[in-house]
Amino acid sequence: MADNYDAPVRDPVAEKILWSSISRNGTILVEAGDDPFEGAVSQTAHGILSKKATPGWEYFTLKNGDGWFGNKSTKQGRVPRLKGVKFHVYENNGNSGWEESTGDEESMVWVFACVFNPEASSWPANHQKYMLSDVQSFLEKIVGLTDMPRSCDPEWRTGETLSCQASFAPILLQRMQEVTYLGTMARLSTEVDNATELMQSNITAIMEREEKLQNMQEKSSQLEEMATVFKKKSSGVRRRMMMQNAKHGVILGTAITAGVAIVVVPPLIAIL
Repeated sequence: MADNYDAPVRDPVAEKILWSSISRNGTILVEAGDDPFEGAVSQTAHGILSKKATPGWEYFTLKNGDGWFGNKSTKQGRVPRLKGVKFHVYENNGNSGWEESTGDEESMVWVFACVFNPEASSWPANHQKYMLSDVQSFLEKIVGLTDMPRSCDPEWRTGETLSCQASFAPILLQRMQEVTYLGTMARLSTEVDNATELMQSNITAIMEREEKLQNMQEKSSQLEEMATVFKKKSSGVRRRMMMQNAKHGVILGTAITAGVAIVVVPPLIAIL
C-alpha cells in the first residue's frame, strides 16, 4: 500500500473493510485504508492483487494470521485471519478471451480489490451467511461509482500510480466506513422490523386466544343456565312423580283394606 496517504484513525477491531484499491492493468490508481495488524493487511492486499485476473471473483485468505498486534510485550490483540476479494472489469477492445491486458489503452483490465476482517466486532451474530455478499456489494458499488471517470477521465485511463488518490481516496474511504456503520444500522433496522412484526403477530394471537376464551366462557355460562333449568324441571318432574306414586299408594292401600274387609268380615257376620 502507498505511504503518502494518511487515513483517519479507525477502530481496527470494529472495521469490516480495512483496505481497498482500484487498479488499471496492474497500476494502483487509488487506495484507502491502514494496517493496524502488524503488516497483516499489507500481506493480504499483496496476496489478493497477485492472483491472476479471471472472469469473476477472486479470493485470498491470510494463512499466517493469529499473531499479535500492538505492543508485543502486552499483546494488545490477536491478528485475525484476514481475507481479500477482488473483481475484474474488462475492456476487451481488440482483445479476445479473458487474457490480462498488455498495458495499452485499447485493452484494459480494471481491478477492484479489498481486504476485510471476518472477525470484526461490528458483524452481527450469524454473519457468515451474508458477510461475503456485503463485501462483494461494496465492490460492485465502487464499480458503478467509477464507471464515468474510467470511461473518459485521462487521470483514470492513462494516469500513473496513485494519480486518482487526491480525488477519489476520500470517497473510497467513506464507502468503506459505510459498510461498517450503515450496514450495522440497516441490520439493526431489519432486526427491529422483524421484532415488531413478531410482536404484532403475538398480539394478534393473544387477541384471538382471548376471543376464543370469551366464547368458551359464554358457552359455559349457557351450559350452566341449561343445567339449572334442567335441574329445576327434573325436581318438578320428580315431585310430580312422587305425588302420583303417593296417590297410587293410598288408592292401592284402600283397595287392599276393602278387599280384606270383604273377605274376612262376611264369615264373622255369618257366625254372628
